Amino acid sequence: METNIQDGILNILQSARSGVQLEELSEQLNLTRHTVAKYLEVMRAEGKIHYNKIGRTKLWTDVSKDVTIRFLGMDDLDDILRIQEKIIKEQKSNSLDRLVSLKDTTVYRLQHGDPLLNLGADIDGKLVGFVLGEVRRWEFGRGEMTGWILILGVDSEYQGMGVGRKLGSMLLDHFRKKNVEKVRTLVEWYEGDLISYFKSLGFNLLNMLPLEKEI
Repeated sequence: METNIQDGILNILQSARSGVQLEELSEQLNLTRHTVAKYLEVMRAEGKIHYNKIGRTKLWTDVSKDVTIRFLGMDDLDDILRIQEKIIKEQKSNSLDRLVSLKDTTVYRLQHGDPLLNLGADIDGKLVGFVLGEVRRWEFGRGEMTGWILILGVDSEYQGMGVGRKLGSMLLDHFRKKNVEKVRTLVEWYEGDLISYFKSLGFNLLNMLPLEKEI
């Protein structure tokens, strides 16, 4: 219930062009002002939202409005590796191979990939998240252009602030500009948070089975 209310508040704030007052949130959520005010303060303490005060009025906005999305370049490589290395350590995985693979993939995408599909998220001039994508013109024997999200990373200090959602939404917009109608990615079964993230962007399970063989 608490998660649903917080998601509802974030959805309203993210769809608003400017800040939203407490009374508007209460009316749209069909909840009392007291209940909404409680959730606003909790989410503010968690760093998910903040407010600007105009006179006696508080206009609430989500923190993702402070997130700037831009194209990535080779000078971002060290920051991308910093973010991913931090994620790997927090997953208690010391896989050097993963970091080497990430570096090789990132370098290739930055040098040869489509700049529109390599996006970074900045807060106060610091890279806090990134996403790399590509378009494949032949996938699973189907002659259709398919967008793929290859790598996504958000600094753990900035997770829950709308960084990933803003990166994902912008990347999907860029896929649409390229007349791509389907976008796919691969997620491990146990990555519940990541699955929830992609579902929030509108992704669903495919009627396909991934097959693998060790050789």
